[in-house]
Order: sequence, then structure tokens, then C-alpha cells
Amino acid sequence: MGTQGPLLLKPRLDTKIWGGTRLAQFGFDATADDPIGEAVITAPEATTQDGQRLGDNVAGTPEQTLGSRGLAATGGRPFFPLLAKLIDAKNDLSIQVHPDDHYAAKISDGQSLGKTEAWWVIAARPGSSLYLGLRDGASHADLAATSRSGTGCGHLMRRVPAQPNTLVFLPAGTIHALGAGVMVYEIQQPSAITYRLDDWNRRDSSGQTRDLHIEDGLAVADVSSRPDPLPPIEFPTAHGRRQRLVSCPYFALERIALVAGDEVVVSAPDSPQIITVLHGAVHVTADDRGIGVPLGQTAALLADASATTVRATAPAVVLRAWVPKSYERCTR
Repeated sequence: MGTQGPLLLKPRLDTKIWGGTRLAQFGFDATADDPIGEAVITAPEATTQDGQRLGDNVAGTPEQTLGSRGLAATGGRPFFPLLAKLIDAKNDLSIQVHPDDHYAAKISDGQSLGKTEAWWVIAARPGSSLYLGLRDGASHADLAATSRSGTGCGHLMRRVPAQPNTLVFLPAGTIHALGAGVMVYEIQQPSAITYRLDDWNRRDSSGQTRDLHIEDGLAVADVSSRPDPLPPIEFPTAHGRRQRLVSCPYFALERIALVAGDEVVVSAPDSPQIITVLHGAVHVTADDRGIGVPLGQTAALLADASATTVRATAPAVVLRAWVPKSYERCTR
């Protein structure tokens, strides 16, 4: 049985050239003078509210803290298997692509994973879009020619209207970008490898462009991957409303909506789990220890945690992520 109970995490706030101010609605310090693009919740260097590094919590006893599923998702590497972020795209993100596990291991001497991810759209300005794969008729040769020429590949991208409360699953190799005006919760493999194919000729305050990674990006790009938003799967629950949003070998994600006073018991045997509050507030209890989790914050449970109770202290919506034993949905 676990001994730590839930851990309240302190997100790392990253300023981005494309970031905005809307993460302030979750209590984060985001202003026009210091636009925040990402609140990074569960990176290895993320800290708990008492100052412990999340990576240190799992590195010493990975079999206990990560469990068999968590270790399977990381290929046996002793680090937290779920990387979650809140992202505010005031402007278009770069058109990018991520490698799979095989390519990532090859370029990193086995020290890095690939990057499959999913977006839950929290908010979207009217008319905003998601860039999801290449448009009809566009080929890998077209992508290579425009990317190498320096003219950019934005005109080749397939634009899908961004709708709040929808899920997009992005397997490694998918060419994609968040469009301006979209805010998402992102769940992904714990990898930082991103290959930019096009950055819209954007320049920073000193007039410099960001690096592109054309050849690596072309090497891993899967032009057949053209994902569409997925409808949620409802499943019965005695209290509140629970919806499975996505499930794949690396992560599963569900949405739980509760009225004040309602509670649900969640468990993820042999896997860590994280619970992020998108609306309201909850109290999370495990191993005879409870913590309040306010709006925008996240509780992490390690794999050896006991059955976990989530109780709404106000009308609440949370997203819960874990590594599944089996998966009901995969778009590939």
C-alpha cells in the first residue's frame, strides 16, 4: 500500500512567443507583458507543493511508484510516464511533428521516448482552427519541396474547426499545430522532442527566427495521419458524469463532472494517475491522506496509492489521466 497519498503539484510556467494571458483564469500569473504559453504539470523536474521533485519521488523505487504499466509505457525507464500541460495559443504554434519511440531512441542513445499526444480543447475563439495533417492531395514530396525551399508548408495543412470539449488524438508522426485562439489540456508521452517544419516566418523581439528541423521532421512525418476529433464514450456511474475521452498504450484520459458533495472512487492499479481541475474544486483522498485541489491545479497519485476518492467541494470538472491495462480506442 502507498504511504504518500496524493501529491499536489506546482506547475512550471513557460513563456512562449505564441503564448497569451488566458491561463490566468486557472490562477497562474500570465500577463500581456509576460505571456505564458504552457503550464507544464508533470515534467520530471516538476515539484510538489512541499518542494519535492516529482522525478525524485519515482526514481528510487520505480517498481513500486510507477508499477508495471507505468514502466511498460516508458520502456523500463524510471521516470513519470505521463506528461500533462495546459496550453494557451494566442497565436498559431509552429507546424511540427514528433518521432515515435524507435526514432527517438536512435537519436538519443536510448535516453528518450517518442511523443504520441492528445488534446482536450478547453476553449476556442470563434473561427479558430486546428492543423491536423496534410490536406487532400498533398504528398510527402510536396511537404519536402516546400519545407526545403523555405516558403513554408502552412498552405499544405488541413484545417479543422476547433470546438471546445472535443478530443484530438495525435499519434507520433502526425504533422500538426494548434491554431491561434485555442486553449487545450495536453496529455503526452514524457518526451521533449519536437521537429518544427514551419514557424510562419515568425521573429522574436530581437528579430531572430526560431530553428527549424526540416530533415528530421521529414524523416518521421506520416502524411497518412489525418486525425479528426473523437466523440467521448459515456459509461455508467452512480454519481456525476464520466466520459472516456481517449485510450492508447501510453495514456488514457477521462472527464469527470460532479455536483458539490458528490464523490467517485478511481483506481489505476500498477500505474500512476493525475487529476487536474478544470472547473470548481475537489478534495482527493488516498492512503488516509487528503488534499484540496483548487481550480487549475493537479494531484498526482503514484502506482502504490490505495483506492482514491475524488469529492467535489464545489461543482467541478476534472480530467483524470493514467496508463491503461488495455485500451478501448486507438485511431491507428
